[in-house]
Amino acid sequence: MANPAEVPQMDVEVLRQFRIIFKSVRRHFQSVEDAVGVSGSQIWALAKIAEQPGLRVTGLAKAMSIHQSTASNLVENMVVQGLIRRVRGAKDSRVVMLEITDDGQKRLALAPGPVRGVLPDALEKLPYGTLRDLHSNLAQLLSVMDALDAQGADIHLSDM
Repeated sequence: MANPAEVPQMDVEVLRQFRIIFKSVRRHFQSVEDAVGVSGSQIWALAKIAEQPGLRVTGLAKAMSIHQSTASNLVENMVVQGLIRRVRGAKDSRVVMLEITDDGQKRLALAPGPVRGVLPDALEKLPYGTLRDLHSNLAQLLSVMDALDAQGADIHLSDM
């Protein structure tokens, strides 16, 4: 039987895994910002707007799984930077659609991938059963955390 002092504490090993994940996410978003001068959330938004010309803020929020107010702030910053523009609907001027600018397209083309970020990309590659188990296990972890900030669920990782 193994000496208990030699057996790694599982909680510490899991904590180390979280650190690797967080460090990898931060490093990726820093490389995006270094390469193109915009945040990871802005690059992902640019990719979504480029994929779906005429996308509205509500659609962008849903596509990025962020709160509508977060998406509105993101859009405002991107408009100010000249990455996107708002276009009024031809039939209904109350409808505001988003369109990528030439500068936004250039920056998107220069961005290191994956544009959604390394964590969403990795999660997408996992089998459904693994994701289901991970979801259940993380829900259990969240249920025992003391200083829980559930509002973080609607904020893009690069903006945390």
